Amino acid sequence: MKVAIVKQLLDTFGPWSSIRWDETSPEDLFRIWPSRPLHWEMTTLLEADWYIIPQQVNTDYTYDSVLKQPGNADIVRRYSQRVVAPGDIPYDSYDLVITNDPILDFPQSSRTLFAYFVVEHWDRRYGASLRRPLRNADLFLAHMMDAPDAIESLPQAISFAYVRDPKSMRALFAPAEREEAVWADWRTLALLSASTNGNGYQATKSAARRLEEVVRLPVVFRSFSMGLYHGEDPPRWGDAAEFLRELGRQKYYLCLGRGSGAGQGLADAASLGCICFGERDKPYHRLLCHSEALCGDLQELPRRVRRVQASRDLQEEIRAWQEEKLQQHFIEEPLALLGAALERKRKRKTYSLAEAEEMRRKPPDEKETGVRAFTRTAR
Repeated sequence: MKVAIVKQLLDTFGPWSSIRWDETSPEDLFRIWPSRPLHWEMTTLLEADWYIIPQQVNTDYTYDSVLKQPGNADIVRRYSQRVVAPGDIPYDSYDLVITNDPILDFPQSSRTLFAYFVVEHWDRRYGASLRRPLRNADLFLAHMMDAPDAIESLPQAISFAYVRDPKSMRALFAPAEREEAVWADWRTLALLSASTNGNGYQATKSAARRLEEVVRLPVVFRSFSMGLYHGEDPPRWGDAAEFLRELGRQKYYLCLGRGSGAGQGLADAASLGCICFGERDKPYHRLLCHSEALCGDLQELPRRVRRVQASRDLQEEIRAWQEEKLQQHFIEEPLALLGAALERKRKRKTYSLAEAEEMRRKPPDEKETGVRAFTRTAR
């Protein structure tokens, strides 16, 4: 399956340059990828090309991450490269085109499968897309897992986890040995310190020290997104890679205490091979976490950490569980959904073309019936 991913200029996720897969490598992508590594594993697994197009629509996410931060739009424009016009993308040479947010009016006559994510679930376009994909897309990929889980008809919304590539992730970032320490997701420490991402560093550090006393292990943390929100010029190229490298050194990972989001950070850690502690109200945590590492709240965490730390057999059981769930829910099932959708679209297009040819050959007195039949098929 040949894949392209398209984002607009002021979308900070992903690379800041259009680039073809055959021009780069998994490691080299980080030279042009200064922000959160969302979609990096999808890129490596699908060997996808990237296109950056001029700004088409200012989404709620664009406003929050760039436009309301003074000077950030200028920084993104200054360092983005190889921006291409939407009409210059060779859509028909791809089996699948995915966009970050509904930013394109997709061509309706193509045999290519068109899909999109909404980067932030709180963006108003996410809720609208659950009802029906926008802008002629075939699929809305609902990363919160709150849509149907099977292909029934096109167009439709489908539950679709961000796909993972543990092989590439570990080849670059997993060390030979790990530290007997816990990586605490910033969301947990923000809750404990009553701070927000990028603010109140001393309060966050104090919260980490208190957490160490409770779990009886060193606690490591950092936020990879401070640079953009603070308007760093130039961007911290390679910061996403360093974030993953630091995360991969720790034996354990935890994220509890804030119900917002799908739990993407835990999926990063699982893909790196960390033993993950999560909470029951996050969809990715439910898909990935072993029952001994899945908590109802923060109060359960110390007991569960101590139990896992005390048993090598349980640690190996958890790792095996996470491996199986990664393969099932974050590789096999998403790829099967895309394959089924592509097959359905191409069969529909082939059938519609055959109907059109049959209508063209009908005698004049039969053509009205043929037109009505073709219209029903096309719809």
